[in-house]
Amino acid sequence: TLDTLNMGESAVILKVRGRGAFRKRIMEMGFVAAKEVTAVKAAPLLDPVEFSIMGYNISLRRSEAKMIDIAACGEDVKTCSYEGVLESESMKTGTRPVDKTISIALVGNPNCGKTTIFNNISGSQERVGNYSGVTVEAKEASIDYKGYSITVTDLPGTYSITAYTPEELYVRSFILDNVPDIVVNVVDSSNLERNLYLTTQLIDMDIKVVVALNMFDEIQKRGDRFDYEELSAMLGIPMIPTVGSKGKGLIELLDRIIEVYEDRDPLVRHIHINYGADIEKSIHEIQKVIRSEKNCFLTDLVSSRFLAIKLLEKDRDSRERIEQCDNAHEVFRAAEQQIRQLETAYREDSETVITDAKYGFIAGALRETVMPGRQVKPSATESIDAFLTNKLFGFPFFFAMMWLMFQGTFTLGQFPVDAIDTGVKALSSLIEAHMPASVLKDLVIEGIIGGVGGVIIYLPNILILFFFISLMEDTGYMARAAFIMDKVMHRIGLHGKSFIPLV
Repeated sequence: TLDTLNMGESAVILKVRGRGAFRKRIMEMGFVAAKEVTAVKAAPLLDPVEFSIMGYNISLRRSEAKMIDIAACGEDVKTCSYEGVLESESMKTGTRPVDKTISIALVGNPNCGKTTIFNNISGSQERVGNYSGVTVEAKEASIDYKGYSITVTDLPGTYSITAYTPEELYVRSFILDNVPDIVVNVVDSSNLERNLYLTTQLIDMDIKVVVALNMFDEIQKRGDRFDYEELSAMLGIPMIPTVGSKGKGLIELLDRIIEVYEDRDPLVRHIHINYGADIEKSIHEIQKVIRSEKNCFLTDLVSSRFLAIKLLEKDRDSRERIEQCDNAHEVFRAAEQQIRQLETAYREDSETVITDAKYGFIAGALRETVMPGRQVKPSATESIDAFLTNKLFGFPFFFAMMWLMFQGTFTLGQFPVDAIDTGVKALSSLIEAHMPASVLKDLVIEGIIGGVGGVIIYLPNILILFFFISLMEDTGYMARAAFIMDKVMHRIGLHGKSFIPLV
């Protein structure tokens, strides 16, 4: 099992055991059969362990890693075949308002540079973080561009739209309920295989999508040859290289969004991922039942194919939507029958079958369009990261950071605190000396000045504390601190990131 892998060793994943949200979650993050995984390092207390898979570093507790079966590299592991796409030559069109307004939703994996693109396009200064969950709600901004009023919504970073976490459910509900004109899928170009999983789910939703290939300079530095135009033609989705941190490609992105919105982009076509004969047959059987005329209130808003796939994945949110239909029992009966057939044929849970098929498609598509370049040397960030999470230096550095933060908060903060305290007392004394005794005098001195003064006297401490917390977040140290603190916090039933609100 994966928890037995020594640091620096690699293995191939055989299967993920267990069931429920955890299993589905880590499979969507790339822990699927035939993928190579490497143990990078363990936290100072030996738990959790950081693994590298699909170009991403992901931390798992040993109890979670124990649920993943592995084999030595080189062993033959059965993978899902690449079936290509099911095409329709018809262009994907939509309705456009007369007043030239476009609503855009930005979606993407955490750390793909989505919020950076949002800031550059809109001129906003939203917080950019280094771990999942920094964007906890939708941020909205409006811009005027080439005669259009464009509303841009920055949605929370999410690895998928399966609706297991609040972020995933929020993103999915926003897309289905608010129906943005264009969904801009921001993809980390240096980790295409991992990022394109979300893209496949957007394709299933049958909505207008434009892909921003962000951090494109990273793939160029690596020397990879990426024929993104061929991949665009294959998926029926325009792809535009961008470097959000430098503002490169954003004008081209906006121009392409307008072309797609006006139905002038010939690339935009109705495309369905071909999941293979068995899965496609199951999808079709469920779709036939969902497409009842009485269900138009639902299928006019949500793709029947998307609903069928989600029912095969045993998705709770989709079941709740189907429950509104008159023939809900018939739909559920058809879904359960197809799930049984798939699980019998594949000897796997139906959720696993769909996830494997998606990654099979992604791997096949990238084999046709990406030629890997040279291996790059470890970056300065990785070298610093190795020191900050080292078993010898990790905790001393963490305690030094905490000491520095609290010393700065209370030692440096003491000077402005004393100044404010002196000012509040001086103002109270001034009014005490010149104002006659009355209820109003008591209200002003004891209530307004005393009350407000009692609050703002702590303002310097709070500002300095939050300055240090922001510094830790923006440098990426907060995620490393959560990594080394996870085992300690887990002993009291909390996640490693719980130390942040504890501070």
